[in-house]
Amino acid sequence: MKKIFVLALSICAFAGLKAQVSPDYSLWLSQYGLNGTANYISRSGAIGAVGGDVMSSHFNPAGLGLYKKSELTFSSGINFNFTDANIEGLSLSDDRTGFNYGNFALVGTIKAENTGLKYVQLSFGINRLKNFNSRKTMMRNSVSSSFINDVVLDAIVDAQDTENDFIRAGVVDLDSNYILSSIYESGTFSQLKTIKETGYINEFSFSFSGNVDDWFYFGTTFGMPCAYYKSVSSFSEERFDAAGESNGYYTYNEIQELSTVGVNFKAGVIVKPINMLRFGLAIHTPTYYAVEDNYCSEVKYNSYAGSVAPTYEYAIQSPFRFLGSMALVLGSNSSAIGGTISADYEFADYSNMRYRFDNDLLYENELNTVVEDLFRAAHTLRVGGELKLGMIALRCGYSFMSNPYNEPNDATMNTMSAGFGYKTKHYVFDLGYANIRTNGNYQFYDGAIASLEKSNHIVQATFGIRF
Repeated sequence: MKKIFVLALSICAFAGLKAQVSPDYSLWLSQYGLNGTANYISRSGAIGAVGGDVMSSHFNPAGLGLYKKSELTFSSGINFNFTDANIEGLSLSDDRTGFNYGNFALVGTIKAENTGLKYVQLSFGINRLKNFNSRKTMMRNSVSSSFINDVVLDAIVDAQDTENDFIRAGVVDLDSNYILSSIYESGTFSQLKTIKETGYINEFSFSFSGNVDDWFYFGTTFGMPCAYYKSVSSFSEERFDAAGESNGYYTYNEIQELSTVGVNFKAGVIVKPINMLRFGLAIHTPTYYAVEDNYCSEVKYNSYAGSVAPTYEYAIQSPFRFLGSMALVLGSNSSAIGGTISADYEFADYSNMRYRFDNDLLYENELNTVVEDLFRAAHTLRVGGELKLGMIALRCGYSFMSNPYNEPNDATMNTMSAGFGYKTKHYVFDLGYANIRTNGNYQFYDGAIASLEKSNHIVQATFGIRF
C-alpha cells in the first residue's frame, strides 16, 4: 500500500516531467467543502431534513419543498486560509485571504390547486460548493540528495528529452557523446517548496420540488458543476560545498490548470410523521466531468528555459453519494420561541472514482488501479441546532468527515460553526462563521513527507428577499 501511495504522490508532484495525470484530481472534484448560504455554514451543513434553504438543492432537494414563499438570496464573505507544514523538525506557516463568493439563487413558489399537492417550487441557483484557495511553504536543510540527480536525470534519459528545460537552462549538461551530468554532483542541499492554489467549484442547479399535504416533501435537481483549479508550484534548490559555501542555485516553476464542466442528478424526500419529527433521504448520481488539463514549466538558472506541454483532455467520474438525515422541530412557524436539532449522515466510496481517456486505455487502467488502492469509503456526520427567539435565530454546528485515503495519508476533516439570523415577513439576513480543520501530507521526490495542518476560517453573510 505504501508503494502505491508513493507512486501516486510522485505522479502528482512531477506531472510536468512524467506528463502524467494525478489521481488526486478526482478527489478534488468529488469532495465538496462547506460553502454557500450563511445559514447552511452556521449549521455545518446539517440541513438535510430541516430544509427551507436554497442549499437544499445540492444535498436533499426535498428541502426546497418546505418553501411557502418565493425567495431571492445572495451570499458572500471572506475566507482566511492558514497552512502549517512540518518536515524533518522544521515548521513553516503560510496563509491566504480572499473574497468568498457563496451563492445566488431564486426559489419560485406556486400554491397548487390540488387538494393533496399544496405547493410546488421551481429553483435556479449558482452556488459555490468548494474553494481551492490555499498556500503552503516547506523547507528542508542539509539534504544529502538532489532533485536534479535523483529525478531529473532519470526522467531525461527515460524520455530521451534533449530539449528539456533543465538542459536549456544550463543546470544539466549534455556533452557531445550524449552523456548527462549535473552541476550538483555532490554536497548538501537546501530546498524550498511553495505551492499556491486557486480555484473553485460552482454548480448551476435547476430544481423542482413539492409539498404533499404538509407531511411528504420531494425534490429533484439537475446540476452542472463548473470547476477551475490552478496550481503555481515553485521548487528551489541550493547546493553547499564541504566548507558550507553556497555553490549553485536554481528554481523550477510549474503551473497546472484544470478546467471542467460536469453533469449530475440528485433526488430526495422528507417525511414528517408527526409535527416535531422529520426524516430525509437523498441520492446523488456520479458527476461526469469533462476535463481540460494544461501544464507549463520553467527553470531559472544561468538562463531561462520554459516549455508548454500539450493540452490533455479526459473525463473524471465521481462516486455515488447517499445521504440520510433527521430533525427534531420544537415549536411551530408561528411560535415566538422554538428551534431545531438536526443530524445528517453521508456516505461516498472514493475508491469508485474513475478516469476515462479516449486514446490511452492502458494508462486509464493503470491510473484507475492506483485510485482503487489509494482511496476508500468516507463517512460524514453533521449535527446542527437553531434556537429561535422571535425574529432572531441563533445557530451552531459540527461536522466530521473520515479519511478518504488509505494509510499512510490522513485527510480527516473537522468543522465547528456558529451564526445568527434575522427574518421578517419580507427580508432575511444571516451571518455565519465556520472553522474547518484538515490534515494532509506532501511527499518529496526522495520519500520525505511533510505533515500539513490546514485551518480555514469562513465569515459569510446572506441577504434574502421574500415575496
